[in-house]
Amino acid sequence: MFTILDRYILREVVPVLLVSALLYVAVFLFGFFYVGSRWLDGAPVLKVLTWLGYHVPGVLVQVLPMAVVSAVVIPFGRMATEGAVLATQAGGVSLVRLLRPVLLLGFLLAGFSLYLSENVVPESNARVRGYWYDELTTPGHGLYRLRGKTVPLGNGIELFFSGYDWAHRAMTGVRLQLWKDRQVTVIFADRGVYQGRDLKLTGYRIYTVDYAAIDGLLNASDAQLPARLQQVFKNVSVPRSEEASTTIKVGLSRDEALANFADPLAADTLSLSEAWQRYTDPKLAPADRTDAGLAFHSKLALPLANVVLVLISLPFAVYYGRSPGLSMGMSVMIAVGYYLVFLLARSMGGLGMLPPALAAWGANLLFAFVGWRLIRR
Repeated sequence: MFTILDRYILREVVPVLLVSALLYVAVFLFGFFYVGSRWLDGAPVLKVLTWLGYHVPGVLVQVLPMAVVSAVVIPFGRMATEGAVLATQAGGVSLVRLLRPVLLLGFLLAGFSLYLSENVVPESNARVRGYWYDELTTPGHGLYRLRGKTVPLGNGIELFFSGYDWAHRAMTGVRLQLWKDRQVTVIFADRGVYQGRDLKLTGYRIYTVDYAAIDGLLNASDAQLPARLQQVFKNVSVPRSEEASTTIKVGLSRDEALANFADPLAADTLSLSEAWQRYTDPKLAPADRTDAGLAFHSKLALPLANVVLVLISLPFAVYYGRSPGLSMGMSVMIAVGYYLVFLLARSMGGLGMLPPALAAWGANLLFAFVGWRLIRR
């Protein structure tokens, strides 16, 4: 149950939180716009704003911990300067008790960030890259950037296409292949078009070859040869019509394929649950498991920084927040310090110097320990 003190603290904290979050989001969006502005000459304003809007969910997850620091340091620094904190302590209210409403707010923001990471950010990140190539820089023709590349589409399927039909926005010279042990199914098609998570292939031919059965041809007699050949070529499907079409379900949508493979900077399109599935995949190579562990634990650790940074921000605000300018500078210093430690630990984890879990959670553990010691001193 909220007391008058809790409501008073929240009235001071929440407006600063909202303004800080809007400010940080605006700064990040301006950075994206500035970097991409050289390619946006002549682009419709509405489309540019839509593209920037797709950045917002991912940016929010990144900046909410920074906004939490400002929302604690600035109001509590002012209350400490005005003597409000000293008055509450004189009345028997400890710093730990003052933490209660702000910690609750931190947990709510952590839950909100986890929800975004699971349900919103993966799709919005994919849409950012897809919208960039399909609507802004090469309208409707983003897939052209994948021409000549082998693209893993999920479900064990790999895509390759040699050309692109600009008039019909279709891939040409398409090849799909799916391996299962030493057996491969290859689909050749004249044209391919994305339909959601499906590929519609026109003018297709399907061949299934079992390479393990090829060894049986070496000592086959003339009588055995036809049966052995059937074991090698398990399926050959060539429709009579050159315009025949089929639909293949793949693991990546058009936007996700562009987000991951259109350029060297792949977007993060994995949800929290998908990151966990990849991390616990028993077939994953050790090096890939390290990367998967870092990705999964980071997706958990960063949202919970909304709670951790409350612990370290409050004592700094009370003890050192002498003026609004000093409080603002201190909030930036704490936020930047956290992200520096977080990124440094992640880099060490990627190099194998730290276990993935410790690398991702190291900044949270360090800042929580320091903050709690300062509060209890």
